[in-house]
Amino acid sequence: MFAGLALTAVLAFASCGSDSSTEFSAAGERGRRLATDLGCAGCHGGDGRDATIGPDWTGSWGTEIELDDGSTTTFDAVYVERSVRSPDAQRRAGDWIRMPEYRADQLSDDELADIVVYLEELG
Repeated sequence: MFAGLALTAVLAFASCGSDSSTEFSAAGERGRRLATDLGCAGCHGGDGRDATIGPDWTGSWGTEIELDDGSTTTFDAVYVERSVRSPDAQRRAGDWIRMPEYRADQLSDDELADIVVYLEELG
């Protein structure tokens, strides 16, 4: 009986925080895979992970965020694209490690668009 309860607890714990129930569009799924393969999700969370090094993506879409210069901006496609191409242009307030810049020869505009769709669908 104890073994059955332990197995139930392990299975319940393993399913906590997982995005496996989230359905993404084709573009969103491509973006999710890119964000995972490029290591973005390892720092920013998503795909069932918590943010570790950078600001958390989950639940950020459409919110107002404070920048290190005291201004605010909306977490949207323009902000994400600018942050990927020129990370120092609009840095979030806080003590974050500098994000690498991704040029178009490293991450195409179409791939970046897929990541934007993923973040929007992630919420």
